[in-house]
Amino acid sequence: MRQPEWLGSTISVSIFALLAAASWGLNEFLRRAQLEATVVNSAGPNAIIENPRVTRSDAQGHAQYRLDARRILFEEQADRSLVEQPVMVSLASDRPATVMRADRAITTRQQNHIDLEGNVRIERSAFDGQPAAKVFTSQATFLVREERALTDAPVLIERGASTLQGKGMRLDQKTRQLEIVSDSRMVVPKKGQP
Repeated sequence: MRQPEWLGSTISVSIFALLAAASWGLNEFLRRAQLEATVVNSAGPNAIIENPRVTRSDAQGHAQYRLDARRILFEEQADRSLVEQPVMVSLASDRPATVMRADRAITTRQQNHIDLEGNVRIERSAFDGQPAAKVFTSQATFLVREERALTDAPVLIERGASTLQGKGMRLDQKTRQLEIVSDSRMVVPKKGQP
């Protein structure tokens, strides 16, 4: 006995439709799994750079600062970099050489805002008859475009044989001025004393 032709055609079309739906479902499942994996992976650093040396130039192309570090972890989505053992060196020929060191730093705002943390030391070389100066504090913020260092933490400043202690500091590289915000105490040795 012969089966009607429409039954065979219906079964063939149904199997084809079932295979098409299964293929679409599998494709959607794999696409969503890939998107979820991408979102999970983007939470961490995009790049890890060991022992970098980065030089930043001004608008005219002159070297402004050099950054050396043990490691930089760059997070593109957060627009920040985590820097281990940063050493920033000023390279402007018209200003006294300044070196900033810390245990770690976080850079944000396209590397224009740098928060230095842990054993922060700022050393400025002697210039125009002025003695060298060293600043010691626990944390500071460096604003690259403005060339200013700020902190509200306690600071100790050694300038030649003199020392200055206080709370909070404002250092302007452009004007070469250093200001203690509050609770300042200065010790100046008498002439002839070491």
